[in-house]
Amino acid sequence: MRALVIPAALLVLASCIAPQPSRLTLSNFSYDRARVETLVTPYPDCEVHEGMTAVSYELPLNGTRVIDTPPGADVCWRRVEPPLEEAVPPGAPRFIPWNRAFVSRGTVDSRL
Repeated sequence: MRALVIPAALLVLASCIAPQPSRLTLSNFSYDRARVETLVTPYPDCEVHEGMTAVSYELPLNGTRVIDTPPGADVCWRRVEPPLEEAVPPGAPRFIPWNRAFVSRGTVDSRL
């Protein structure tokens, strides 16, 4: 009987520890129209690795975007500012540094 109880207990424990899918809820309560770039990544940095792509979109004032993530992944996000004529060539976007949302379990809410 003990031979069956121990493996069953270990199986239940492993299912509790296994990574679960999660999500980030990103809200814009500050800017009229924010240009945002997001990256779902399992890596410890916010760099685009092979096979990954960053997603760009506009988030209106009081708008919310929900980003679902696979188990073990986090979400990196940043706002893209309009270009400054004296600092960068015309038409080139200026990026704010990456923010990282650690979404190990459940839903994480974040604001721009």
